[in-house]
Amino acid sequence: MPDLKPNLIPLHAWLIEAGTSDVAAEALFDGFCERLAAAGVPIARGFLSIAGLHPLRRAYSLTWNDGRIVEVTDFGHATMATPVWQTSPFRHMLETKTRRLHRRLVGDDAVLDFDVLREFGDAGMSEWLALMYGFSWSTAQPATNPFGIVLSWTTSAAVGRGNGWSALELAAIEELSGTLALAIKGNTAPAAAHDLLAAYLGGDAADRVSAGQVQRGTVSRIAAAILCADVRGFTNFAEETEPEEVTRRLNGIFDCVGDPVRAAGGEILKFLGDGVLAVFLPPDGANVAIVTPAALAAAREILARVEALNTTETAAGNPALSLNIALHAGEVTYGNVGTADRLDFTVIGPAVNEAARLEGLCKVLGKPILISKSFVQAAQGARELLLSMGRHPLRGVREAQEVFTIYI
Repeated sequence: MPDLKPNLIPLHAWLIEAGTSDVAAEALFDGFCERLAAAGVPIARGFLSIAGLHPLRRAYSLTWNDGRIVEVTDFGHATMATPVWQTSPFRHMLETKTRRLHRRLVGDDAVLDFDVLREFGDAGMSEWLALMYGFSWSTAQPATNPFGIVLSWTTSAAVGRGNGWSALELAAIEELSGTLALAIKGNTAPAAAHDLLAAYLGGDAADRVSAGQVQRGTVSRIAAAILCADVRGFTNFAEETEPEEVTRRLNGIFDCVGDPVRAAGGEILKFLGDGVLAVFLPPDGANVAIVTPAALAAAREILARVEALNTTETAAGNPALSLNIALHAGEVTYGNVGTADRLDFTVIGPAVNEAARLEGLCKVLGKPILISKSFVQAAQGARELLLSMGRHPLRGVREAQEVFTIYI
């Protein structure tokens, strides 16, 4: 068996370069598998799983099959309850803190003690190796800590290894896997951090923070459509209801808001108690009129979803929860606001205050949605869809303002 080390040195160097550059994880994994095979270590299948910190996704995996494109699979937080996971060798490794698991799949010394290994054996695979590495964050599942990267490798007769790898090949895989895990960690950490920022700040704010807008006072003046929403009668509901049920109902209402706002290109910037602040930002230099139709459509869809949700809740014997919505358009100051070392990326300014005051008027006028004249003037063609409610004083606003609502 020839010495593999001369062939592996360039692969080490390539991994370091790829792991410190902007190469996507899929391209990095695909490139590594191809180069490993070219260096004299035949691989039939490579699998990489990366833990995440995301409200919807617990982890994602990349699967490389010889001669095929890398497949990407997302795993939700409920994955650990599935039968596939319950019988997985990875579950065994995580729960027993086993960093290395090696199995021959053919011959007298074959060990097929997991369903997936029997499937691999039936498919002609001859040897399997799995390795786990730590990550810089933990997950919500104590059983998986402190592991964050899982790698598994399989070979077969189809790639010239019907009896498995040689000892030198197996050692090379183990040595290089550690470097690969480090490269993947360095490559994916910025994207993971951005995803986490987006979950808490919103996508646009996350983009700006990730791009370096991190100092207090770094702000921009922009025209925006503003949506303020608040649950009507929430204080009384919360006082009479168990906290867990309050949380469930509030999350249901927020889902009714979030999906339409995102679909219309808006950003939720803040949840404050039972209230929501969202903005619709036009492209740089564009007029706010571009985003007002989408904002109005989002508000209509929100009300429709809340009504449908209330139908379901009241059928189950639960009280209905109504939502008040205000739409306004104007200039906002958008950026970093807060203390020197505890910041919020949000919008401030008179237009934001006026939107909040307008939302408070919904209860007074008995309307689920009120729209400012500034918004109506920007939303060309929307006037015939709206009903004027006359002029009304808004606290903190010098003159009474004409407000509108939708025909319901």
